[in-house]
Amino acid sequence: MQHTTIRPYRYLLFDIDNTLLDFSAGERAALFQTMQEMNLPIQEPDYRMYLSINQSVWSKFEAGLLDSKAVQRLRFEEFAAYLHRDPAEGPALNERYVENLSRQAILLDGALDALRQLSRRYRLAVVTNGLTLVQRERLERSGFLPFLAGVFISQEMGVQKPSREYFDYVLNALGDLDRTQYLVIGDSLSADIQGGVNAEIDTCWFLKDGSAQSASELPTYTVHGYPELLRLLMP
Repeated sequence: MQHTTIRPYRYLLFDIDNTLLDFSAGERAALFQTMQEMNLPIQEPDYRMYLSINQSVWSKFEAGLLDSKAVQRLRFEEFAAYLHRDPAEGPALNERYVENLSRQAILLDGALDALRQLSRRYRLAVVTNGLTLVQRERLERSGFLPFLAGVFISQEMGVQKPSREYFDYVLNALGDLDRTQYLVIGDSLSADIQGGVNAEIDTCWFLKDGSAQSASELPTYTVHGYPELLRLLMP
């Protein structure tokens, strides 16, 4: 954890997936369940291919090249083609997958208690590029909502991380335009950390599994899990 001198922030903007909720575990469970229900059982190499396809289309979404509807359509059209199925099956696969994923509210260890503690000192909000149906249902199941002052989902906003416009929207909605008062907390270098850099807001790179990657844009802070985050923000 670097930069242990913390600014007096007022707002913490949390990413959801792999920051508050274990998206990787939920995604895996939802995909295997979906393919079983659709009589298209898959194996581990197929799952890895889906992850590659999905990452590719979401990267184009972050770059502003696709909207969320195109992401959903393309990922399962491409996955169906990979499985030697008619790409026209993609929409049905996606619909079932989104339904299953919306039920996967797997909390990261320490997340709920951390939000409870942090909400006593800061205003908390979530900032996500996810789909409305998936994210709102998972938040309802998570127990996080009583601690949140705002929920900002790109599909509802018409803009996405890492664009500056996304964070401009958030700051306006929260009613405080002083960027020094905000800290973005998330696992994604391309969406969360780059988004904070684009918006001139401090960032905290959240690494849930203790791993590290190279960062082209250095975050203001880096933490490995919630105990470190609480030590940083609640000294």
